[in-house]
Amino acid sequence: MGLACGWNTLTAPNRPNLSSMSMTTLVAQRLRHIRQQQNLTLKQVEIRSRGKWKSVVVGSYERGVRALSIAKAEELCAFYGVPAESLFLDPKVHSSMHDPRGIVLDLRKIRQRLSDPDLFTHQLHDFVSWIAAQRSDWNGEMMSLRKSDLDLITIITRKNQYELEEAIVNRNFTLIQRDRT
Repeated sequence: MGLACGWNTLTAPNRPNLSSMSMTTLVAQRLRHIRQQQNLTLKQVEIRSRGKWKSVVVGSYERGVRALSIAKAEELCAFYGVPAESLFLDPKVHSSMHDPRGIVLDLRKIRQRLSDPDLFTHQLHDFVSWIAAQRSDWNGEMMSLRKSDLDLITIITRKNQYELEEAIVNRNFTLIQRDRT
């Protein structure tokens, strides 16, 4: 799989060292990881997209054996509800969960996904609803989470900090990062 721009070995501060991994391989792995984070099988992707994303095609993108244009990558990311740049950023380098900073969640996006059978989304919604009640914060649009809140979410969801950030970022639930120790 090659990207339409032909850059297979880009490196930058927020990108992993690609000397041992091509950009093609990185994008393929990230696509698979995003789909799996959302607990979707390839067949479910095809069904949910009403046939737009054939399971065999998405699987080929994920294995890196089919060329993926930037336009198609953006469309697939839009289908998953994640920013396209998440395919290129190294989540280990660009991590808000590994330091004492907090995040701001977009509660509207979380509520929009409640019809999905995604356990993580429901667990996160239940937790932020509890936090809202504890804080008497009925804004309803966004919620600031402190590092200690994120630690609790890791326990509830049984995810480590890296997996938690991946789950939140891949679902595009964040607004901004903020120092909230």
